[in-house]
Amino acid sequence: MTFDSKKLPFIVIWVSIILNVVLFIIKYIAGSQTDSLAMIADAWHSLSDSVTSVVVLFGYWYANKPADYEHPFGHGRAEPVVAIIVATLLSVVGLGFIFDAYERLNSGTTVVYSTASIILFSITILIKEAMALSSIYVGKKINSESLVADGWHHRSDAISTVVVVLGAVFGSGLWWIDSVLTFLISLILFWISYKIIKTSANTLLGENPNLAFKNKIVKIAKDVNPAITSVHHFRLHNYGEHKELNIDIRLPSEMTVLDAHVIATAVEKSIYYQLKIKTTVHVEPGINSLYLKSSNYF
Repeated sequence: MTFDSKKLPFIVIWVSIILNVVLFIIKYIAGSQTDSLAMIADAWHSLSDSVTSVVVLFGYWYANKPADYEHPFGHGRAEPVVAIIVATLLSVVGLGFIFDAYERLNSGTTVVYSTASIILFSITILIKEAMALSSIYVGKKINSESLVADGWHHRSDAISTVVVVLGAVFGSGLWWIDSVLTFLISLILFWISYKIIKTSANTLLGENPNLAFKNKIVKIAKDVNPAITSVHHFRLHNYGEHKELNIDIRLPSEMTVLDAHVIATAVEKSIYYQLKIKTTVHVEPGINSLYLKSSNYF
């Protein structure tokens, strides 16, 4: 059974929203019956994931709106903005864990969990990890930064539940283990947030294409016409599915304007046909065809 690639992200996000509400109810009931503040807090963490998924849903919907007069390049950059918001929420969760762990170390109290609550929370770990895997997989498949970030948010909830379960199993013997594990997990969450924000910020700010991409463009251009002796000054603008590329090519100085225009247009069409990237080619004249250098400039 196959799904429309445009509908699949919406299915994943809606499933996440519904499951997080169900998990909130399960965790809250288990925490209330055990009188565990940690479990109740973890339940609210699951509910907060639903709110995050709603933000991701809006971001993905907005990013896929067609280009219009005010946004001629489309709305694709809404996705990295949403991803940064989700990553910020992840770091806030990590900071909250640090404060909770510090308070528990100071109080030196040990929470007594019931066997039923431990089993229920263990099951929710598997569910949350499955949600994380599906969101990250679909996000990478369709190149959605916000969906990948949402997947890591699901994983953060699974990790926090692992802390609760470990504290429940070992807390009676090692009262401090819950706090120590919480500190370590907070560091992991900070690292995940940093990686997401760095990737998304690079998309928004623009970054220099890698050498493999440049070599591919050079090959496409030279396959169009061997008179092209240099391809350089790469400027790639990422707008989600829509990408804009500007490059300079060097042609013999004695070539007519018409011939240079025909070659530049052919390069633009070839790049779009092979890579689906809208390209604008600027032509530079060689000093003299007898002294043209064959090296590429990046």
